[in-house]
Amino acid sequence: MSLYAFTETRVDLEALDQGLVVQIQLSSSRTSHLQRRIVSTTAGSAAFASEETYSRSCLASASSIYFSQLRTYPQSFLWRVLENNKVLELRSADLRKNDNTKAEATVILQLGFPSAIRRGGVALADDGGDTLTVFVLTKGNELFILTIPNKSFYNTASLDEDSSRWCNTLKPSSFVLSTPHKLVAGSAGQLVIALADGKLLTLNRRESQGGATWQEISYHDGKWGSSLRGLINWQGNNTVRYDGIVLDQNAAIAVDFSPSKTHLLTVCVNHTLKIWNLARSSNVFSMDLLGQRREPQDVPRVMLDAGSPEILRVFEADDAIAGDEYYAITFSPHDGGQFKIWAIRDADQGKSGVRFLHSDDILRPPDPDSDPESKAVWKVADFKIGGGVQGSGMELWLLMRSNKRYKIYNLRFDLVDLPAAWNDNWTLTATETLGQRQPPQFSPSDPQDASESWLDYLLYPGRYTRSLLETALSVYSSAHKLTTTKDAKASLEERLSSVIMAQVTSQPVREDAESGTPFAQCREAMQQEWSLFYQDVQDLDRMRWQPLTLAFEEHFGMPCLVFTCGCAIIRGCGRLEVVARNTPAALHEFPDLLEAPSIEDSSEQIPKLPSELSILIEGAAAFRRTFSATFRHDCHTLLSSGLWQDPLHSVPDRIANYYEHCGFAEEVTDSAIDSLKDILGPLGSFEGLTTDHFLAILERLPHLMETEESSLVSSKFGLKILVRGVQEMLNLHAQILFDLLMVVVFIEVEAHEEVLSESNLNTANVFMVLSERLKLYELMQWLAKNVWIGHEEPRKDPGKNSLTILESLFAADVRPQPLNRQSQSGSLTDTIQDLLVWITGGNDTTMTLDQVLVTVQCNLLKHGDTYLASDFAQFQPSTAWAMYIRGRLHLNLGETTEAALCFQKAAYKISAKQPFPGRNQQNVQESGSEKDQIAQHYHLASAKLLSLEEAENFANGLPKYYTHILHLFQDASYPSFAGDFARLAIQFTPQSSVESLAFLFKSLFLSSIQTSDIHAAYTSLVRLPQGEQGKFLPDLVKALLTSPNGPSQLLELPWPAHFHPMIDEELASGRQASQMVTGSPSTTPLTRDRRKILAAWRLRQGDFRGAAAALYSQLQSQVSQHQKGRQKAGAMAKSKIGGSKLNTEGTVKGNRGVDELYLSLINLMACIESGEQETKGEWLLSSADGGKRRVVTIGDVRKGWQKELDRRSLVAGGRWDFGIVVDEMDLG
Repeated sequence: MSLYAFTETRVDLEALDQGLVVQIQLSSSRTSHLQRRIVSTTAGSAAFASEETYSRSCLASASSIYFSQLRTYPQSFLWRVLENNKVLELRSADLRKNDNTKAEATVILQLGFPSAIRRGGVALADDGGDTLTVFVLTKGNELFILTIPNKSFYNTASLDEDSSRWCNTLKPSSFVLSTPHKLVAGSAGQLVIALADGKLLTLNRRESQGGATWQEISYHDGKWGSSLRGLINWQGNNTVRYDGIVLDQNAAIAVDFSPSKTHLLTVCVNHTLKIWNLARSSNVFSMDLLGQRREPQDVPRVMLDAGSPEILRVFEADDAIAGDEYYAITFSPHDGGQFKIWAIRDADQGKSGVRFLHSDDILRPPDPDSDPESKAVWKVADFKIGGGVQGSGMELWLLMRSNKRYKIYNLRFDLVDLPAAWNDNWTLTATETLGQRQPPQFSPSDPQDASESWLDYLLYPGRYTRSLLETALSVYSSAHKLTTTKDAKASLEERLSSVIMAQVTSQPVREDAESGTPFAQCREAMQQEWSLFYQDVQDLDRMRWQPLTLAFEEHFGMPCLVFTCGCAIIRGCGRLEVVARNTPAALHEFPDLLEAPSIEDSSEQIPKLPSELSILIEGAAAFRRTFSATFRHDCHTLLSSGLWQDPLHSVPDRIANYYEHCGFAEEVTDSAIDSLKDILGPLGSFEGLTTDHFLAILERLPHLMETEESSLVSSKFGLKILVRGVQEMLNLHAQILFDLLMVVVFIEVEAHEEVLSESNLNTANVFMVLSERLKLYELMQWLAKNVWIGHEEPRKDPGKNSLTILESLFAADVRPQPLNRQSQSGSLTDTIQDLLVWITGGNDTTMTLDQVLVTVQCNLLKHGDTYLASDFAQFQPSTAWAMYIRGRLHLNLGETTEAALCFQKAAYKISAKQPFPGRNQQNVQESGSEKDQIAQHYHLASAKLLSLEEAENFANGLPKYYTHILHLFQDASYPSFAGDFARLAIQFTPQSSVESLAFLFKSLFLSSIQTSDIHAAYTSLVRLPQGEQGKFLPDLVKALLTSPNGPSQLLELPWPAHFHPMIDEELASGRQASQMVTGSPSTTPLTRDRRKILAAWRLRQGDFRGAAAALYSQLQSQVSQHQKGRQKAGAMAKSKIGGSKLNTEGTVKGNRGVDELYLSLINLMACIESGEQETKGEWLLSSADGGKRRVVTIGDVRKGWQKELDRRSLVAGGRWDFGIVVDEMDLG
């Protein structure tokens, strides 16, 4: 039995940024042209037609992580071999960097080789500078030496087009006689190649004036047989075949350098450890891995598999044991599998200088499957050792595999006391991940169809990659002979839904009674097809997560597990994770591996042992597993709907209502109750449960952040891992809280009163505390699963390099913990927990959850994510600040009535002059007035949704606030609501604020004009300063002329005297106004002649002469139009040959408008009083064409009227006179 002390956090290897994949095709010739191109990441995320093509393009045959000593970022590099071993991919794997480093190492280098890369043919090295050296051995027996600048991983142009400057190709002479099969780099200038005939070849770089050269030195054991085997291809019991070549029994399959780089340690096929002196080119030590003497005929039985993982590690432990220079650890799969520790004092002394450490103890790997009936075969796949000071606090990481299963063990020990720790201190790594969570289950009561539930599951950020889902879609479509939509703009979500729906609709509807309604059949078929598609996804996903190697960064203590298409950072379990992932028996057996329990909430509480808490968590989980999928769904749904609503009932009533609505009585069986009692038996069953048990579990949730300053920031890759860790921790914690709540609800309702009276369990209090915690975790889960793209309606599409809201708004603010006190695996866990605390306010006691919620909403609105903002509105509090932001959301959605209501509800509190507390105070400049500081508070609290100018309207009185709302409606083109808030602002603005009132009346005037509210526009206009009235009066006159009742309103409004000449001038400035009038029964524009309205206006003011002048001008215009019409009609009549009878009705009867003008003008001129001019009824007028001026009398008008009547009489008598131009009625 082992304790789970670690957990893995997996991430995929999809590109972090689009367009940053550099593909370079290399050639065997140094002078060949280099093929180089930069491709978009979407190209690498395309669909593959089959599992084979997906495996070839996305799954690595070999991969690992190299931790360098480079001076600058990046310093960790993940490499993998793809495309049938012909492509080497390199990328940065740094989790953190210094805060003064602005560059992000997101470039991926894909180097293509002319022939396949050999297994074990990749090695990375550096000299601590700014250059990474990569050695690649191909099956063409070519050695490629690539010198890659560090900046190439954040600058795509860093690799020169001339490949000879950074890519060298060697073909050592030794390759002619023997085939190379493995290489190991001691440094950027020192390389060892193991040959198939058992020889070793070292290459040492020598700098010269002509450039760097590589010196070859060959090593062999000096026996005559080794030279003969190099010339003759022996194949027999003493050889093994590996990767297409035959290996001699003396061929090295594991190679490592001594710390001083003066000696070389190798493990050979024949189960032997050898040590070579590089300076003397000789073998100085050789011994069987288990220290046994074997006869030559026994060697074939213990020969090692050349494809086995690394079975040799060299490490240092300064001053651990006096006289020892360094140590080596080897593993032999024989004799039940044994590890051996070799202490090397002086390798050149042979067996007297090398000895077994703890030779009397058998160090076997732990047994992952203790069941004696199990037939699983577990093998050591890889191991790493390191850490510690003077042999103390060392770590051994062990990877064990059985087919597709694997387990990771950790052993912490002191080198001197290794045997004691070996038997008792092994701990395990939990491997539960996002992809292993339960898929959606069909529930008839679920209002969502299966597609929505499945899409939420499949497209959860980080669960599956885009390329995997695209390939699964292609495989599923091909299997069912379906075609996906050809719309290039269709998202992955849309294409998945369309293909599944096409398959469902192709199935016939069953008519038998047992099949149910067509709708029920459709829902059932939908679930079945999604389940089938999920199987394709799972098949591909299992291929992604096949472990390849362990990697261990010794300096900072960070273990990693590299998969075929991903990697996992192994981190320490959090305080609650340790309790949840282990059985009570394991926690009880290994108390020394756990921290002492404590409860900080109250000194009166009795600390609970981790094993006790594990019993409660295990019982609650087992109780939940007895529930059906439908019942679990109903419980989750009802709980979520009530968490964010203000409670209307007491806690006991809420528990009883929840119990009844979920249907506990029908769901919970007697066997489930008995099972729960049995699990809780060690605690005393229901009677033994106390409030302290539940509070002790809650106390293990993260609630405080680390306060030590850190100069580190997370890289993009580190943020990706951080978010995945948060997602997994959130899901685990939320599940525990939900399970505990189910137990509390059941005990409150079902347990007898005497049981509760005898226990110290306050169910109401525990229910409230659990509900509040679940409330926070539901919020954080929402942030962790929703992707922020910045569009109106975001598409759920993994692989688009879009960030979750949690990563975008919170993750970058949390700095990684410094590594001066703990390993990086422990620091990562602390950083994950710090992020959970930071989301809900951090250590800042002035930063409330309500303020965090509103800030998130502000960010969503600022970036145009109204779809997400609408969904996030469910979490918004009822504060004034939240109400204002809710109003902004309604305004963006076009829900103006709701927006105005929210703005008014928030008005009094948000306009009160008070500071804005919260996290953003630390970023506010202390200089400046209190008003400026408050404005900065609101500016920062709104995530800069409010500009500084807009923020000045808050906490500054109602007039300023309403003015701000007025601007919002104006910018959104809602004039009616803008006018309403202008009135409110005017209502609260003192009369002494002349400039403010002028602006508000101006705004009210413009809004009233747009809404045709003539009376409000007039009232606003007359209250404007006289200097500005003239600028806006034309707008009001125009509005009056174009409204249905405008002319009458123009005449009836009590205009001030100084408006009269301005209105007269405006009416006289244009000929006519034409506009569609709202509510008019006619669809034609309403046309009015301004001169007629001008005449009415002047007549209303008692200016008879001015009115007559206006009518006379209109009469001239209409008479001129009639003359032109008669001329045109005459020309048409003369051109007719044998024409038909003309219609003269209109000509005889005349024009009613002209008649009315003549009569009105004559009557008006007759009303002019004597003495107004020198001659009664006479005045100077301009002619119609604006030319000469002349005196017009009433007699001239009557004369013109008489001529018009005479003309009509001639026409009525049949005397036509077309084409004759009549002088302007003798009027001009």
